[in-house]
Amino acid sequence: MKRILYILAIALSIVACTDDIDKSNRFTFTGETVADYVLNRSDKYSHFIEILERAKLMTLLSTYGQHTLFLPTNEAIERFLIEQDSIYWATRNDDVPYETGITSPLLEELSDSMATVIAKTHIIDAKYTVADMGEGTLQRRNYNLRSLGINYKVVDERFYVMINNLSPIIGADNMVENGVVHVMGKVIPPTSRNLPGVISDYKYFSLFNAALVATGFQDSLLLDKDEKFVPINYNALGYGTAASMPSKDVETKFFKYTGFIEPDEVFNEYGIYTLDDLKAFAEKWYGTKEKGNYEHPDNALYKFVAYHFVEREIAYNDIIFHNFKYTNKYWVMEVTSSEDVMVQGYDRTDYFESMLGPLMKVTKPLSTTQGADIFINYSKREIPFNPELRHHVNVRIIPPTEFTTMKEEYANFNHVTLNGIINPIDRILIYNEDEMVGNILNERMRFDIATLLPELSCNKLRYYEPIDGYGYIVPLDYCKDVTYNVQRPLVYLPGVVGYFGDMICVPSNMDLSIRLPNVPARTYELRISLYGTGLVQPYIDGKITGIPIEFYTDPEKTGYEADEKTEDGGAENDKLMRNRGWMKLPDTYNIGNEVARNSDVRVRRILTKKYFGAGDHWLRLKCVSDGHFEADIDFIEFVPLNIISDPNKPEDRH
Repeated sequence: MKRILYILAIALSIVACTDDIDKSNRFTFTGETVADYVLNRSDKYSHFIEILERAKLMTLLSTYGQHTLFLPTNEAIERFLIEQDSIYWATRNDDVPYETGITSPLLEELSDSMATVIAKTHIIDAKYTVADMGEGTLQRRNYNLRSLGINYKVVDERFYVMINNLSPIIGADNMVENGVVHVMGKVIPPTSRNLPGVISDYKYFSLFNAALVATGFQDSLLLDKDEKFVPINYNALGYGTAASMPSKDVETKFFKYTGFIEPDEVFNEYGIYTLDDLKAFAEKWYGTKEKGNYEHPDNALYKFVAYHFVEREIAYNDIIFHNFKYTNKYWVMEVTSSEDVMVQGYDRTDYFESMLGPLMKVTKPLSTTQGADIFINYSKREIPFNPELRHHVNVRIIPPTEFTTMKEEYANFNHVTLNGIINPIDRILIYNEDEMVGNILNERMRFDIATLLPELSCNKLRYYEPIDGYGYIVPLDYCKDVTYNVQRPLVYLPGVVGYFGDMICVPSNMDLSIRLPNVPARTYELRISLYGTGLVQPYIDGKITGIPIEFYTDPEKTGYEADEKTEDGGAENDKLMRNRGWMKLPDTYNIGNEVARNSDVRVRRILTKKYFGAGDHWLRLKCVSDGHFEADIDFIEFVPLNIISDPNKPEDRH
């Protein structure tokens, strides 16, 4: 019943958010700025005015641009200071005091530095109405460079959008000339606890936390801001105009993590009540190597824990490319959302490397009745390759709002931490090589190029357009899985007409290597979607692979013929193109107003058929032509040979 109420709440969210707010807080385009809105209502917001002025941020809110201000009332600030002061005094003698930065309930005794932290927590340099707030996190971080979580709550039959599940919006969408103001019923506390700390705080994750501590794996989840990163003004160096497009320099670098965590009640369903029970369960699936040596990477419990984490920040609304919105201030070919890019009715799947190493597959099965949900290691087989795994595939990721309504003790759950995200799951997640090879990953695996660069997700770049440019110039030392033989940075382009709505633009004289994903060991056909000018020589693991490829393709070269111009819908033409080493693009996304498959110049190139064993593998792309070269890399594909080896059952076009 709670899940039904949750789904209804999401469906009605936009209506509820506009119906239930305090109408006296509305203001619509009368020439006020965000700063004016606050100053003109000093009777309600004098405390936050003082905080803004002490933080020297009031001027920012009066300037040109777009801002979102989450504006706490005087009562909210008074309550916050009392609560934080109480926490300080209650824990100051503990072995690990809970640091709040606030040691007095009086505003006049708040330090200027803490006033700045509080002020920056409530400001974002983009405009977000409640209709823009999808469940998960906001696209942009606040001025403290912290993500703000979004979930929904019904209290006394009133619907609220919650920030970090702590602070309700009680007066939404007060539109002003340079942004929007949302009145808050509570102050948004600055995020101060890292991912392992938050997992330990929630007692309903106690079993997983015990395993996390026993393995010492929490020490692998502590990084946050890279203080050694020095931003470079590539625009000033002439690198910001790839394809004549202004792009934005990346200014910060963060390390982030996401954990997919079972609450205790999930373990209990499988007879697991103690850490010893969990150790025995892990040994059943991961073996007894290094038994008892829980901090060793080959230990079963260590492997179990490591497979639950990825090195990227992926809140619920970032897991799958779905319902993203774009502004497209620069693009000529208008793309307003992810749903303009992707063809409706097809499953959407991505693949993330776990911190154990092997992949986890995430799927939104839009072709089925389960399309409202997102699953890890989704299987369409009624009975898995190994029947014992039937309760460990199709692991559903529980949305934050739903999780907070499942049990009373979950009501305080906030999925956003200082350096990552917690996504609760409804089954015990394990990795089994035989099941992955024989079932879960026995498919054409299409990797969006941004998937291979987790730093884009860690730093809120993937999918999200910059305010003042086409894309982001990715510094040379930014991504650990890219090496450069020619020192020219990549440009990441979101909001475009590629697969999953993005591409990597490679400037002239390309010579770079990208580490390929950690696919299960077997023989694959490797393909790439790359569009550009000039000749490119591919290498796999340092060895030349085939002849140089002319990527500025034309139908005469590839053999392309439009499906509608053939008698068999393009079946024979597909074979002809394959014989020449080319394939049409999939029919699951669009390029402009056409399905990508209908493009006669953007196609896939078959690079090789090769056995990929365990360990790292690298794809090098080197420009070998004279003159100007520029290319857009869209995706790569690993295809097990059994998918393409049966002439009576050709590979689908999706």
